[in-house]
Amino acid sequence: MFYEVDKDALTLLRGMKEHHDHHNPYTPLSEGTRLAPELVAKEVGLDTETLRYERALRYLVREGALVWEERLGSVPGVESYQVTGRGLKMLGAS
Repeated sequence: MFYEVDKDALTLLRGMKEHHDHHNPYTPLSEGTRLAPELVAKEVGLDTETLRYERALRYLVREGALVWEERLGSVPGVESYQVTGRGLKMLGAS
C-alpha cells in the first residue's frame, strides 16, 4: 500500500492536538506541551507496531515538530515528546 509519510505525520500531529484539546480544554497547545503519539495513533489510523507509524513519528522529530523528552514519572512504556514552535506552525496554530 502506498502512503505519504508527511501526510501521516501531519495526521498524527493533528490527532495529538485534538487529544490535548479534549483533555485540557482550558490550556491551549503551546510550545513545550507534552504529547504522547502512541495514545492517539490508532485513533488516526496508524498502528504503533508498524513501520508506517515509526516513519511518521520520525518525520515529526526530523522536521523539528517534536522533541523526545526523557522524564521520570511518565506512563510506563509510553514515550513523551514536546511540541515545538515548528510543530505549531505545521498545525497552523501559530
